Amino acid sequence: MVKQISILLILLLLCADIVWAQRSVVLDDRAARKKWEEDQRADEYANSLRRRDWLKDRLILEMGMGTKFPTMGADWLGFGAGVEYITKWHASAFLTAGFILSHEDPVFPPSDDTIAKGYNLDGGLGWRLGFAYYLFPKNPIHLSFQVSYGTVFYDHVSEPTSPNSGVRSILLCYGYEFDAVVSYLSDQWYFGQLIVGVYSIGNGIKAKGSKDKGDSFDSFGRSNPSWDWKLGEGYVSRITVDKEGEAIPPVGVVFGIGVGFAFEEFFPDDTELRRREREGNKAKQNQFRRQNSSTFR
Repeated sequence: MVKQISILLILLLLCADIVWAQRSVVLDDRAARKKWEEDQRADEYANSLRRRDWLKDRLILEMGMGTKFPTMGADWLGFGAGVEYITKWHASAFLTAGFILSHEDPVFPPSDDTIAKGYNLDGGLGWRLGFAYYLFPKNPIHLSFQVSYGTVFYDHVSEPTSPNSGVRSILLCYGYEFDAVVSYLSDQWYFGQLIVGVYSIGNGIKAKGSKDKGDSFDSFGRSNPSWDWKLGEGYVSRITVDKEGEAIPPVGVVFGIGVGFAFEEFFPDDTELRRREREGNKAKQNQFRRQNSSTFR
């Protein structure tokens, strides 16, 4: 009888251990499931459009051609790069700089029948400083408006500086520009822009009534060096041999395109920090699983 009771107690203890082990497994599974559901809800909230702001505190390294990078010309484009920072209020400041390549004149290329050496168009450097305001922060496609000052347009003189050089000097115009911009910016690293704008450079010495061709700066820092003064002829254009021809227009339309690298949001809140931490943990787990799978194969 005692032996039977002892065996029964041992069986009860074994059953209790099994029950408690199963209970522990169930509790662990429930805890893991609850943690996974909490992470899922946190990710959904962190990525939801209710709180997502693609524009907040973003630093962008950008490059492009045409206006803003830094300038557009009568028959060619400038190439440049710059940096832009978008604040949490969706207003940004940018600085760009670049160059205009020297190249053959497409109107008067080298030819045995016309000009032996042809004409070359002179190159130069430009820069731009501006401010912008972005709209639609919860959408990857953003509309923005920007105003800037710097090298906004350029052209070349009609004749070479000397008969033997064959180089037409560049005329850099400084002034203000207002642009409408369509940009792509999300939580990804890539950034793109399409730009159309209107510049204002004034009429230089013609607007001032000056006869000094070196004094091309008009009011408010605008410069249009395409006008010249000649005795007996008055104001003449420097970009055309036609005396009745026009100089660079004081107001004109320009275009540009840019691409760039966008850093992650600076100064993220706690929700964003936890989201990045979870993404990092998931990436590590996936990498560990791939390593184990390759080792098994």
